[in-house]
Amino acid sequence: MLYLLLPRHGGRKAKKLMPRLINRITALKFNLWRRKLLFLGALFFCLFPCLAFAALPTVGSVNPSSGSVAPNIAKTFTCNYSDTDGWANLKEAYFLVSTGTSALANSVYLYYDQNTNLLYSRDDANSAWLGGYAPGSSYTIENSQVKLNCAASTVSGTTNTLTVKFNLTFKSAYSGKSYSTYLRVVDDAAGVVNWVKKGSYTVNNKPTIGTILPASGTGQKDVAQTFIASYSDADGWENLKETRFLINTSTATTNCFYVYYNQNTNKLFLRNDANTAWLGGYAPGSANTIENSYAKLDCAATSTNGSGTSMTVNWSVVFKASFTGTKNTYLYVTDDTGAYAGFTKVGTWTLPNQAPTVGTVTPSFGASIPNQTFYFTTTYNDPDGWQNIQYPYILINTSSTSFTNCFYADYNQNTNKLYLRNDANTAWLGGYAPGSNYTIENSYVKLNCSQTPYQAQAIA
Repeated sequence: MLYLLLPRHGGRKAKKLMPRLINRITALKFNLWRRKLLFLGALFFCLFPCLAFAALPTVGSVNPSSGSVAPNIAKTFTCNYSDTDGWANLKEAYFLVSTGTSALANSVYLYYDQNTNLLYSRDDANSAWLGGYAPGSSYTIENSQVKLNCAASTVSGTTNTLTVKFNLTFKSAYSGKSYSTYLRVVDDAAGVVNWVKKGSYTVNNKPTIGTILPASGTGQKDVAQTFIASYSDADGWENLKETRFLINTSTATTNCFYVYYNQNTNKLFLRNDANTAWLGGYAPGSANTIENSYAKLDCAATSTNGSGTSMTVNWSVVFKASFTGTKNTYLYVTDDTGAYAGFTKVGTWTLPNQAPTVGTVTPSFGASIPNQTFYFTTTYNDPDGWQNIQYPYILINTSSTSFTNCFYADYNQNTNKLYLRNDANTAWLGGYAPGSNYTIENSYVKLNCSQTPYQAQAIA
């Protein structure tokens, strides 16, 4: 309590002193509160330094960030975690290889405890941590999905970054899928960064090609022939996606028999002549036929069967007359992860060829003068179909054994090109399409391509 004794007299002096006293008292109170606040702040920072300065840790990268590996082959994943307070402030560094972060049973779920220098792997049921062994120790921690090789796993810390190299061997149970990789980190102050996706990785066995039965032989046009093709995947036949079958003189896929079965949708397809679209899309056993100009695929007589790691497709094919000659048979297969085995020759097949015949020339006789345009209409026949005719020729000369100094022309049906022989019979001139704006000539004749059409007709 502060008492102010003021004189009974001298009121003017008292009035002058009052404001000064009030100001001094106010300043004294402010200084007392400021000292209290400074003391309390210093006390807080002394007692709770971790709360005052600790920043959340961060997750870095996973290397490799993408790729694939077969089961039972060791692979090292390098994972980085950081803390601005120094790597020693990190407590737990987690690594997850899974399809997601919610359901973690039967997954690859690992962590390293930096404070105790121990490695752990989660059990199948996601109910307990297995292991607890130091990096570099001669231990293996495993569940049904993966093995963690402690001896080949290493840990290092530099400034703010902790690097953990997890050496993993995925088991067959984890094969046949693509997974995401995730990181999670916890520090000593309980700061947490939850799962962050860092990449993707595939654990998979490549599919393989089996055999074709019959591996060789001779067929007939318009008669059904069954080819039994086998395909395999060590991850199970259900992991196969597309099983393909090609019959042609090479792996070119135009003007041939080229089919595939989609195991996921249970549908059959046949490629069109121009190799621009898939035809069909019908189930094996259904009452459908898919065809192009060279063959028919009988869906009703085509069947599939899968067991264990192998799948068999029984292709029922009817070849048309236009597909004569000896061809190779090829198989191709892909799985659900996109892995594949490319076209592999597995046999040959022959459809006997019938000789073509020449038809007529119209006009069959007559005369013309030099530099006069004249039209000859020629016909050619093939019992196996007009598509089987490759080279129709025309010769105008004094004999059929002399090809020099004359009119000797050829049309290549496969490439749709016209040619004229040179005077010396040493080379073909031209190579232009019928209807094109070109003229091919030697010393004896001109072939006007724009006025030279062709027409094809199937004769029953």
